[in-house]
Amino acid sequence: MNRKQVLILIGSLLIGIGIFMFFKSTYLVSFGFYRLGRVSTGGILITLILADVILLVATRHKACKIALPILAAMLILSVILGTSLVFTGSTLDLFLMLVPAAVGAGLLLRAFLIKKE
Repeated sequence: MNRKQVLILIGSLLIGIGIFMFFKSTYLVSFGFYRLGRVSTGGILITLILADVILLVATRHKACKIALPILAAMLILSVILGTSLVFTGSTLDLFLMLVPAAVGAGLLLRAFLIKKE
């Protein structure tokens, strides 16, 4: 193993450990689509995605090809914004969880910036 492979391995392990520790100390309170007032954005986005897929199959228009990934990203964002997580740790615990992830990210960045040996 050369230096770059070792850095990638150690960096990936540290990121995995940090993220695992972070998710272990959180719990899910509610899950669903983001709501604007009394209107759920999920239903609107799913309807737009279905209409876009129908138009894409029927017309093969370039705007439909561009709109589909944008609508899918908006649907994912709506689910993320509608999810409530609670963190059950103290400040020191958060520090101990995020340090391995940050060090691992730094090692991965260093590994990818190393010129070919």
